[in-house]
Amino acid sequence: MSQPSAYSEDQVKVKITLGELLLRLWPYFMRQKASFTLVILAVVGLAITGRLIPTVFGHAIDEGILKNRTDVLLGMALVYIALEVFKAFMMFTHSYLFSKVGNRVLFEIRDELITHTQSLPVPFFDKNPTGRIVTRVTNDVVALGELFTQGIIHMISNFFSMMAIVVAMYLISPKMATITLLIAPPLLYIGFRLSQRIREVLRESKKKLAAINSFVAENISGMRILQLYLRVTRNRGRFDTLSREYQTLQLRQVRLYALLWPTVNFFNAVSLGVALWYGGVLTAQNAISTGAMIAFILHVQDFIHPLKVILEKYQLFQNSLSGAERIFTLLEEAQEDASGEPLGEARLQGKIEYRDVSFRYSEHLPTVLENVNLEIRPGQSVALVGRTGSGKSTMIALLQRLYDVRHGEIRIDGRPLASIRRADLRQRIGIVQQDTFMFRGTIADNIGLGDPRITRERIAWAAEQACCSDLLKRHPDGLDAKVEERGANLSFGERQLITFARILAFDPDILILDEATANIDSQSEALIQEATRHVTRGRTSIIIAHRISTILECDLIVTMDKGRIVESGRHSELIARTGAYFQLCQSQFRDNTSTITASVGPFASAVSTGVNAN
Repeated sequence: MSQPSAYSEDQVKVKITLGELLLRLWPYFMRQKASFTLVILAVVGLAITGRLIPTVFGHAIDEGILKNRTDVLLGMALVYIALEVFKAFMMFTHSYLFSKVGNRVLFEIRDELITHTQSLPVPFFDKNPTGRIVTRVTNDVVALGELFTQGIIHMISNFFSMMAIVVAMYLISPKMATITLLIAPPLLYIGFRLSQRIREVLRESKKKLAAINSFVAENISGMRILQLYLRVTRNRGRFDTLSREYQTLQLRQVRLYALLWPTVNFFNAVSLGVALWYGGVLTAQNAISTGAMIAFILHVQDFIHPLKVILEKYQLFQNSLSGAERIFTLLEEAQEDASGEPLGEARLQGKIEYRDVSFRYSEHLPTVLENVNLEIRPGQSVALVGRTGSGKSTMIALLQRLYDVRHGEIRIDGRPLASIRRADLRQRIGIVQQDTFMFRGTIADNIGLGDPRITRERIAWAAEQACCSDLLKRHPDGLDAKVEERGANLSFGERQLITFARILAFDPDILILDEATANIDSQSEALIQEATRHVTRGRTSIIIAHRISTILECDLIVTMDKGRIVESGRHSELIARTGAYFQLCQSQFRDNTSTITASVGPFASAVSTGVNAN
């Protein structure tokens, strides 16, 4: 089955309308009920005030200008000024309060989004590029923020204004209002059809932007590889292709915008022309007064403005709606199952059992583990060896419940792994991986990870036990030495030692070393081996290693091949069998048998014979 490109966006389109978005946001609004209620009252007050102003002008014409009454004109002028002041106050009130409400809502959504993302299962991150997730958590939240900073409150306000205008027009003349508003349906239809097309283009633009972000994030992370293998030019070509596709979508959006506003202006001119003609006819027939006709025309002119604003903000909403689609799609992703029983305060003994465990990462992928049975006794150090792809790392991932076993069962201290709460389980299992991760901060920060339970004294002790003394001496600030992003200012060996100190500081019940000494020089390896002896003493330890020299002292060595356990035993026993483990030793010590010969005692001749034969 073909897989989607790493740079493509979601294959499933989840369309959300403005009404659906408001329903999704309603619970957030209700948490700010008092402020939101004041916003609605201010919007209604603004709409009513706006309709009183044309009425004031009409009354001033009929009762002031036509009857030559300056006192009425002065009174209407003062009323007009008062209405404008009140209108400005209502505009400020609803804009300020709604922005305040919006910022609180955005804070809650951003906080919920980050919390939710952190609780998603590992398979989600396997299937979704980092750039896509970052785009949702950052750019899409910013896009949704436009809803509050310059969008929805203006749309709601202008909608109320349009309704108030329609009511005011019918109060003056139902006939003239009906004839004038006949132009509204085709205008609304064309406007919103264009808006829908703009929305579709915006959705595609967002997907393309996410693809660009994913591509850029991956290329920046792998810049050294690109430069070393001279792939910069080719990858720049792929970026140019993505960028041109994004440019095409943006230009299409610009064309649609350019078509929308002339259309609105045309209908504006037609509606005003109809109002002026028919209003003049009615005035000549004394059906309405001159002031009423002027007030009606002012209402018609005001009708087009909020409609333009609604259409304009609706376009802005397309960006917000597109971002909202992606945000709520992410929020609807199933979280990692947090059910299970707590482990309590007592330490784990560390007995681990794999019972007929079979596993594949997805239905269309091959089996990674097949009928694995393994018992690890408390305090035992067990090494998993085998060629790449034999299933060693999968065994560890299942033990940490990064993935759930579908066939068979894993037990710890006699308890089914599936019955233990993930957070409690992972808190008891420490792991040092080949690919260490350092956070920007200090060495102490990277050892204690900001956990208040890890004191400064314990951090210093852990650093000493992990043989970090030479590392700290090389940095004048010691534990407070700065660490750049991903540990860029530290060597691989130094990062590994700090990670090892992190394990010691947290003192897990079960320890996993996943290629912890891979790609490390002999001196650093010796330091880590010394620290390993301290930390593995008295606790269950599982060591994944390709270097046979790092596992010679393990209580049990398990050899894996194609997802199966093919043999297990101590080093000397496995050498004597001259099986799969023996062959691995041969491949590593083909040119130098001194290390392995010294460790196998009576079986040295068997190894030497095997090596010489090759």
